[in-house]
Amino acid sequence: MHTSFSLFCFVSFCGNRFFKKNPHPTEKERTEIANKLNITINKVKFWFQNRRTQLKSQKERSENVILKQENEQLRLENLAMAEVLKNPLCNKCGAQATIPDGSIHAHKVVIENARLKEEFSHFTSQVSQMFGMPLSNKVTIPGDTLNSIMSRSHMDYDIPIQRNEYLVQASRAMEVLLKLGNVNAPLWNRNIEGGGETLNFVEYERDFPPFLGTKPPGFVSEATRARSVVPMTSLTLVEALLNADQWREMFIGMIGSCTTMEVISNGTGGSRNGALQLMKAEIQLISPLVPVRGLKFIRFAKQQAQGQWTVVDLSIDSRIEGHMTRRCPSGCILHDMPNGFTMVTWIEHTEYDEQSVSHQYRQLINSGVGFGAQRWISALLRHCESITAIMSPTLNHHLLQDTKRSLRGLAQRMMSIFCGGVCLTDGQQWDLVADHAPRRPRIMAHNYISGFGEPMGIVTSATYSVWIPTSHQYLFDMLKTKDRCIWDVICHRIAVRNMIHLPLGQDETSPNCISILYSNIERTTEDDQVMVLQETISDMTGSLIVYATIDFPTVSVVMNGEDISSVALLPSGLCIVPGYGEDGAGGERGSMVTVGLQLLHPDITTSNMITMETIIMINDLVARTVQGIKEIV
Repeated sequence: MHTSFSLFCFVSFCGNRFFKKNPHPTEKERTEIANKLNITINKVKFWFQNRRTQLKSQKERSENVILKQENEQLRLENLAMAEVLKNPLCNKCGAQATIPDGSIHAHKVVIENARLKEEFSHFTSQVSQMFGMPLSNKVTIPGDTLNSIMSRSHMDYDIPIQRNEYLVQASRAMEVLLKLGNVNAPLWNRNIEGGGETLNFVEYERDFPPFLGTKPPGFVSEATRARSVVPMTSLTLVEALLNADQWREMFIGMIGSCTTMEVISNGTGGSRNGALQLMKAEIQLISPLVPVRGLKFIRFAKQQAQGQWTVVDLSIDSRIEGHMTRRCPSGCILHDMPNGFTMVTWIEHTEYDEQSVSHQYRQLINSGVGFGAQRWISALLRHCESITAIMSPTLNHHLLQDTKRSLRGLAQRMMSIFCGGVCLTDGQQWDLVADHAPRRPRIMAHNYISGFGEPMGIVTSATYSVWIPTSHQYLFDMLKTKDRCIWDVICHRIAVRNMIHLPLGQDETSPNCISILYSNIERTTEDDQVMVLQETISDMTGSLIVYATIDFPTVSVVMNGEDISSVALLPSGLCIVPGYGEDGAGGERGSMVTVGLQLLHPDITTSNMITMETIIMINDLVARTVQGIKEIV
């Protein structure tokens, strides 16, 4: 007992430290240690031998894991290069390339491949002897080697290096996405807070190496998965995801801006199979306390089988300083079902700088409710339902289809302007007038000068987020049903009753709807009539109430189904999401409500002329709105 305790003391106190300095002690040193600990010399000798063997085994296991990972990466690069060789492109003009003498080139590749196989076989036999275990004898050719073979073949075309890198990365990301889509527990756990599932990062890190390298300091991960059946074919959804404008329209309110920077491949054989493009987007949560997620990523679409598609996204340049968000392999797996429906499995995996997010929103985002898969699925379902409502001859049958399309288009523009004013996305240039502070809104100013589709002059955008102690769904229902004059400080006098009501769901009771609200105030002429355009959206991840004043001529344009792109809108509204309080503990304890007001100042010509009286007036409007919301609950 005493001997064991002495050995333990030696290991804990000085053994490892002495071992680092001298792993091979002399006979004299072993004797000194034995006398000091009152144990035999043999025990000291065996301890050092065991320690050396242990470290050697750990090192060999680590090297073995690294070799396996490198071998897998080389295999994927080889597959990607094979895909490129099937359809080579000229890096100067982008056209189809030709190989002058295929037989000579193929012969050289065969000779080089045989040489590489021999080298690889010799290498694996050495490693097997070193580790005492056989390694895979599957031969893969690294991309650099294949490039050197091609350059020695004197071919008259080159494969663009960057495009090849994108293809390799996209192929690896798709493999990861498919595994994440097919594996269930214990890799995925049910998400009680926001629906869907959350990733078990302990299991994930055990089976998947870090795809984008080590996370920067302060970064955390959120990953979610959700499934649903949507009334849309897989190919239609793939086409929409590969079109920046359609993608943004499909997820209105979530995507602030998006562009396709470069189309690397449109697909093969006249289809979208193998389509690869470089994209840039801003993903937003409607609050001044949550930074917009700016992303630069590759999007890759592949047809796995008939009626089965996969679309994967992956951040590039993710190691550049200043990036607050990194998109790990994310996307959707699509399976066609009968009657034109598709089973969609959506996966979102993001690493982001948690310090940039307000404490009041951290639990919301970490749980996946803020930016997770369930929010994307809910938005997709809502988009499909709105298209069905517009096209249906039985729903909203009292309105012409052109009227419904025009009304929906105007509401979408209003929603986009409102979200951009809160999140400052879509390339808008705003001047800071007053920063967000405790009990004070953030006030920005913008000078609109074109007059086409926007008001002329200085517009201020005031935004403020506050916690309200009631569930977001209950608060949304109360705001819709209670007297509007309690909380709407701008439009309550002219938003009294429905003139037009367009449900965008499965029936008349859907919370997702567009309305034109009519005033009881009498005007001299019809052109003097002022009404309110309003859209409401609600699902388990949050709710929106957005509204703007419009005049009678605008209503006439909408009723006739005419172009509404020139209509100037000045929207205000409320965004309501589940709130977790300051500490984020104990599940949903209330709601986080963001108030957004946009005001036109015709008497001000530049943002520098905004006076303290104007700021006080704006602060008062926001404070009265917040107080009204609190009074309702």
